Formats: sequence, C-alpha cells, structure tokens
Amino acid sequence: MDMRRLEIFYRVIEEGGFTKAARVMSLTQPTLSEAVRLLEEELGTQLLNRQGRVILPTDSGRLLQGYAKKIFSLRQEAEADLKSLSAGEHGELVLGGSTVPGTYLLPSLVAEFRCLYPQIGVSLQIASTAKMVEGLRHNQLELALVGGELRDKTLEAVPCFGDELILIVAPGHAWTGREYIAEIELLKVPLLLREQGSATRKLFEEHLKSHGKGLLPENLIAEVGGNEALKQGVLAGLGVAVISKLAVAGELQRGELIALQLVEGPLRRSFYLVQAKGFKLSVAAQRFKALVLAKGQAL
Repeated sequence: MDMRRLEIFYRVIEEGGFTKAARVMSLTQPTLSEAVRLLEEELGTQLLNRQGRVILPTDSGRLLQGYAKKIFSLRQEAEADLKSLSAGEHGELVLGGSTVPGTYLLPSLVAEFRCLYPQIGVSLQIASTAKMVEGLRHNQLELALVGGELRDKTLEAVPCFGDELILIVAPGHAWTGREYIAEIELLKVPLLLREQGSATRKLFEEHLKSHGKGLLPENLIAEVGGNEALKQGVLAGLGVAVISKLAVAGELQRGELIALQLVEGPLRRSFYLVQAKGFKLSVAAQRFKALVLAKGQAL
C-alpha cells in the first residue's frame, strides 16, 4: 500500500473534504483526488462517497481510516522516540568490564550515570579482558573497561584509572612480617594465579619474563576465574596469590590478608576504556565515556 496515498486519504477524511485537506497539505485538489482514486484502484474498493461538496467514507473507508489513524500515530511516536534517543534522553547502553574494573569500579560509575540519566537502561557484562575484546569486535558492547593495554589495531583504548598488583598471603604465612619479596622467591612457593586471558595474569607473566624468569610448572598450583576464588585459596593456606590491590582493599584493612610487594618495585598498570575503532557510539555511550574519563582524571 502506498503510504503517501494513504496519508492523503486520511487527511481528506480528517479535514472534512478535499478543499481543506489540499490547503493543509499544500497540494492541489486534483492531486489529492487522483491519489485517492489510485488508492481505491490499488485496494480494489471504493473508499469515499462523493455527494457534491460532502465527502463521506464508505464502510471500507471507515475501516481503513481506523488503521490509518493507528499507523500515523505510531509514526509520530517513532519519530518522537528517535529524537529522544538521539538526544540521549533514553535508550539502552551495553557495557563490559574485565573482572577487576568490572567488579570494583564500574558499579559505582554506572550508579552515578543512572542518577544523571535515569531513563537510560544499562546492561553490564563482566568477564575476562579476552571476552571483552571479543564483544567489542562483534559490536556486542559499545564500551568496555579493561585492566590491560591492548595491542589490537581494531580497538581504541584510553587510559583512565590506575591500579597496582600486589602479593597476598594469609596471616601466619612464613612471609608474614616481611614487606618485600624478591621475584626469585616466588618461583619456590605454591602460587595461585588468575586464568589465561586475564589482564592480571598477563601483566604478571610479562613482568617475570622481562626479568629473565618464568613460572615453573610445579610452582603454579591453581588457576582460578575470579578474585574471590584467589582470596579464598590464600585464606585456606594454599599459597601466595598475585592480585589487584583494589580487589583486596577491604580484607587488607580488616587484617584478614597480608600485602607484600616485589623488591624490584611496584607492579602498576592502567585501566583502559575501550571501543571498536570507527564504531559510532550512541549518545548514551558518549555521555558515559565522558563521565568515566572525567572521574579518571579526578583521581
């Protein structure tokens, strides 16, 4: 069905005739008459009864009038919603975060964003950095906050927050009371690490390699998929873990875990806000990005 002809038919009925409809639509009466005739021909039914200057819809015309009203009402609603979405007044924002920033930074950032823009829904996905990269590449995420620098030419990454990796042991461990541990000592104790694909794991292994050391197979006793599992393993006396300082702030303050540093110096890193290169962010995503970068600079 030709929508322009339907609109002319609807306007003729709503305005009570061709004369007023032509004036409202800035068209000639013959143009409107021809459009209605062609619509009747297209549908195979008479839509209007023409009795002099009086125009009345037939039964078919009244039926079509009802549908036309719904159609054009939906069109107006769609146009209004699109304008609202373009203005960032509502919509759905899909974000991702690797384990540490996704657990310890993003929730408060999302909460602040929702206070500013309560009509925008936010979906937050938390997984490894590798999973975040995959989501960005397939346009399943607009933005992701990850804990490692990415060497991927398809992505754009902006540093925004700082973090430090530390060693943790349980109270009563042989290293309790010490402040610094030499890297060589790490190769002689049971060690717990995050899973492959984790930015924490990658940074730690790169640090060891840069100093000519590597993890021995018998040295690594557990690979776990989250920081809570790392902490519980250490508390249970399984060994030493490498973990983000953010992830154990509460336990350190309460004295439930002991923090140690490497003799060679602190192992610092940045968290990066990442998006696919060339991907046009929604207005909602642009606003969230601005919030994250502003908060990062303020710390």
